[in-house]
Amino acid sequence: MELKEFKSELVEIFERVKGDVKHVYGRQRAGLSLGLAELGMYRGGFIGGMHFHPGTSIIMNKTALRLILKDKPHNIIWAYAYHILLHEYLHSLGIIDEEACRLATLKVTEAIFKEADHPAMILAKKGIGAYFPDLHITYVPPQKRPDGIVIEYVKGFDKASYSYYS
Repeated sequence: MELKEFKSELVEIFERVKGDVKHVYGRQRAGLSLGLAELGMYRGGFIGGMHFHPGTSIIMNKTALRLILKDKPHNIIWAYAYHILLHEYLHSLGIIDEEACRLATLKVTEAIFKEADHPAMILAKKGIGAYFPDLHITYVPPQKRPDGIVIEYVKGFDKASYSYYS
């Protein structure tokens, strides 16, 4: 699957994330945007996503997403995107501490996905390394410049925020 095709699916996955968090924690927020940026991959790991509190942007690593889209089956791609968006959405709700956010991500995932072998459950329990056991890849994108990183925003993200303007 190509990234261009998957962008619209990211919008739908995020809607699911928001509903699941509201179901488990009774909390929600609107007005977020999703940006995709080449953040690279380094030996031993990579950053899947970021949210800078109290901002309104979630940034996903386009480099990792492209690799996953190329090499993994759709159920793992979907679970990866769900996991990253869930984690960063929880940060946007004020769970700033990384360990607390990992635990909250696990709590939501366990409440929603009952099968122990569901890829979202595996990601929440074991981390991204469960599907990327040997990250011996090093890639630093050419866009990584001292003056900033190019961010491509996904149109229509956080659809509920726009319903007030229709």
